[in-house]
Amino acid sequence: MGSKPEDLQTNKLQFVSFREKKLEILLQSSIKKKPPKKLRFEGFKLLTFKSFLPMKHFISFLSFMFIALVASIIVSCTKDDLIKETINFQNVLLSPNSYWNGSDGSGPIKIGSATFNNLYIDNWDYWEGFSLSNMVDITSPGWSNQYSAYLVNGGDIFNIYSISYVNDESSTISFKHNVNLISAKITNSTYTYFSILNGNEYAKKFEEGDWFKLTIVGFDHQEEEKEREEFYLADFRLPNSYIVDNWTKISLKNIKGVRKIIFYLDSTDEGDWGMNTPAYFCLDDLVFEYME
Repeated sequence: MGSKPEDLQTNKLQFVSFREKKLEILLQSSIKKKPPKKLRFEGFKLLTFKSFLPMKHFISFLSFMFIALVASIIVSCTKDDLIKETINFQNVLLSPNSYWNGSDGSGPIKIGSATFNNLYIDNWDYWEGFSLSNMVDITSPGWSNQYSAYLVNGGDIFNIYSISYVNDESSTISFKHNVNLISAKITNSTYTYFSILNGNEYAKKFEEGDWFKLTIVGFDHQEEEKEREEFYLADFRLPNSYIVDNWTKISLKNIKGVRKIIFYLDSTDEGDWGMNTPAYFCLDDLVFEYME
C-alpha cells in the first residue's frame, strides 16, 4: 500500500447492501499522496451470515470482525512495502589490484541509501573510516599491505569491497531512511591477520585466551542506541582457535529502526595507548531494508 502507519487517515466501512443479513463489504482507504483504493476480497465478495443475535448486537460483532480484518491487511501491506537493498560496491570504478582511500578529497562514500564515512589528511597521508579495494593477499604481512583482504580461497580479483580503519567512531555508516539491517560479509585484513598470527613490532602474537572482536552498534535518529551485534574476527579461547580467513556472512537482524551504525574493534592485546592489534576489518554485501 506504500504508506507508513502515520499516513493512514481514515477507513470507512460502508454497508452497500443489507438484505436478509447478506452484506457486501467495501473498504475505502484514504492515504496521503495516493488516490483512494477499493479492496475487494476475492472469494469473500458476498458474505452471508446466519445469526441468532439481535440486529444491533450483530452489527457490533460484524464491525469488530471487520476491524480485525483491516488490521491484518495493513500489516501485510506494510511488510510488502519494505525495500531491500544490498551494498556491494560493484558500481565503483576501480583499477585491478588497487584501492581508493580518499586522497582525491572526494570525502565520504555515497552508495545507494548509505553513506560510508571517510577522512583523509593529505599532510600525513592518513585516512580513517572506510576505503575501497579489490586487493587480495595471503602472503605479505605488514602495514604496507593495509589495503588487502585475507581470503584463503583467493577470492574474486574483480570484487570491490570496503576496508575500514577504526579510530574511535570513524567507521560510521549513515542511512537516508530508518533501516532494518539484515546481514553483512566480514573478513580480516591481511595486515591484521598476520599480526594476530605472528605478532609484529607493535602487537603480540595471539596466545590461548586472546580474542579480536568487531561490534556493530545501531543508533536511531535521536542518536540513541537501539541494538548491537558482536562478531569475533579471531578467538583463541576455544579448543579450536581460529582467525577469520574468508568472507563470513553474519546476521544483523536484531538491529532495527536505525539511521546509522558504528563499528568498533576491541582486543585482548591492549597497551598504554589503546589496542595494539591493527584496527582493520573488511566489509562487503551489506544488506538492509526500509519503508518505501
